[in-house]
Amino acid sequence: MSELPTKYRFARPESKEKRDPDRLDFLYPPRMEMRNWIRSARKKADLTQEQLGEKLGVTKGNVSAWENGRHEPSYAQIQEISVVTKCPMPDSQPSIGSTSALDSKDVAERVQEMLTETGMDAGAFAAKAAIPLERVEAWLKGTAISVEDAVAVQTAFGYNSAWVLARVGQKKVAIQYNDEFRPKGLGKRKRLAVVGMAQLGDNGFWADIEYPVGHGDGYIDWPTSDPDAYAIECSGDSMRPRIKHGEFVIIEPNHPIQPGEEVMVKSKDGRVMVKELAYKSAGRYTLLSINEAHGKVTLHEDEIDKLHYVAGIAKKSMWRPD
Repeated sequence: MSELPTKYRFARPESKEKRDPDRLDFLYPPRMEMRNWIRSARKKADLTQEQLGEKLGVTKGNVSAWENGRHEPSYAQIQEISVVTKCPMPDSQPSIGSTSALDSKDVAERVQEMLTETGMDAGAFAAKAAIPLERVEAWLKGTAISVEDAVAVQTAFGYNSAWVLARVGQKKVAIQYNDEFRPKGLGKRKRLAVVGMAQLGDNGFWADIEYPVGHGDGYIDWPTSDPDAYAIECSGDSMRPRIKHGEFVIIEPNHPIQPGEEVMVKSKDGRVMVKELAYKSAGRYTLLSINEAHGKVTLHEDEIDKLHYVAGIAKKSMWRPD
């Protein structure tokens, strides 16, 4: 057969498994070629290409292209093929002696090095890593370490799993995340009465709603530990994009306020604003605007009727009628 002209030749990219500058090839078992695995899995399940395609939601042509090597399925499709045909995924095939070439003396030296650095004997080391003692003792005799055990050692002691397996890379992982989970309670959900409507902004106004204490124009269901928390409905777009027209500001009047936090300010002349508290000095509050169209505001404490902590912004859809 004559050689194809250059314009009809197609370069096939070199397999990544053939390039191993970091000497990590031993981590991965020999893999069956994808097209062969798909064909084998389909035949073991006694399915035609059309039947397999129907189960996967693709055409017979797609399956044929996979099996001929013209295209490869996505990882999600490979998982589906594995489930449909009940065949293990190609990257989960057991390795056959893949670590047998590792130097047994070096394995024992690495394990002994870890025992020395941690100040543990084999029993304590095995217990902390949740690995059987006999397995650690076998490592000290030169038996190869599995990938799963190397990951367990990394989790327990912070040793890089690649270093544990073959003394490759840094000995210790750069960052080991093992922070204690300490969630902060948000308080029980409460029905917060909507007690007023405010047009926010430097020249905004406040409209009180004449309802008994604890009641209002509907309510917002919100988690809070402040027994006096309430909500106000916001009017206008002066606070966009932080607060949109028709949304609700959740106010916790008993919450301590720190510089840098948002506050709802109602001045004695009737203006209502949501600002960022910059600082208080000599009885004067300096407030920064969240909307850059407005400048900073300075008010003396004698000019302020209310200055309350803003706990959050509730969307329109969270409002409920009484």
